[in-house]
Amino acid sequence: MIDPGSSTGIGPEISPQNIENTPEQELPVHALSPGLHLRQGGINAAYLQLLVEASGRSQLPPVLVQKDGWRIIDGLHRLEAAKLCGDHSIKARLIDCSDAEALVIAMKANSAHGLPLSKADRIGGAERVLRAHPEWSDRAIASVTGLSAKTIAALRERSALATPPGGQRLGLDGKLRSVTAGEGRRRAAAYIHAHPDATLREVARETEVSLGTVHDVSARLRRGVSPERNGLRGTGARLTLHPADRAVETPAAGHAQAPAAEDPPPRRTGAPADEPPVWETVAAKVANDPCIRYTAGGKEFLQWMAQHAGDPDGWRELVGAVPPHWVGVIAPIAESVSKEWSLFAERLRGRQGAV
Repeated sequence: MIDPGSSTGIGPEISPQNIENTPEQELPVHALSPGLHLRQGGINAAYLQLLVEASGRSQLPPVLVQKDGWRIIDGLHRLEAAKLCGDHSIKARLIDCSDAEALVIAMKANSAHGLPLSKADRIGGAERVLRAHPEWSDRAIASVTGLSAKTIAALRERSALATPPGGQRLGLDGKLRSVTAGEGRRRAAAYIHAHPDATLREVARETEVSLGTVHDVSARLRRGVSPERNGLRGTGARLTLHPADRAVETPAAGHAQAPAAEDPPPRRTGAPADEPPVWETVAAKVANDPCIRYTAGGKEFLQWMAQHAGDPDGWRELVGAVPPHWVGVIAPIAESVSKEWSLFAERLRGRQGAV
């Protein structure tokens, strides 16, 4: 039984920890077959060649194989690389799971390493997860597929699975919650009252309500009105906001807003759904890609990115430390660095288009 109540989206018996503890064994290459076909474009020839080259220097990670039918869950490119190298066997972990569980494992495994699925592939996988588990919340499915909860909600609305039987969905915390109109707002309001120091992002995460809705509920409570859009004036208590969320909140009536110059710009603690990822969110996955992990150039790239991209908005806390008489020197340097990064991005996109 798959349980989205765990952070992994799969049950404890096939959690990532247990999968990692499953003994590796040599399985005959000819006996394994493709399983889920998550990639609409099939095998990526360029990535396959990189794996072939990497396998000549290092042992690639074991593939994941569904015990029933010996079908590949994760590692189809590694299997094809083994065939091209003339290997008769490949290191593998046999996983005893259902087809629905295999789908979730495959989606989660791709989020952790290897060649990323395209947006279209992730949407296709999300549609399959949604059909298999309509009772899961949008955020639970999003955690498995690497898409935003907003995208999952749109997919759900286009299907016949908008509301599961009983009008409840199973959240990431394993709790069933009603999806009737206004329920999410009431849930967010209750959490805010119980945890007045919680950040708005924490409220959104814990109640499985969108950040935009939490912003609106928070503002309504400060004004002393019902959290529901059509609600009447209520007894909303004024909130104590976490510093990370103060910058995005409107000051309460009667409270003057501090001048912007007196406070450093807020640090980003998260990005809205579907914005480009930051390095810290993808670093582990990139580092686990065999084409990077087992090559000298790849290791050097990881070190360089850790040094230059690990804290992209750190300047926000330092801009005030630059004395006015140095601004004319430092600003052009920053502009020059930004141009180099833009050129780096341009060259990468050029390589992407050539694949």
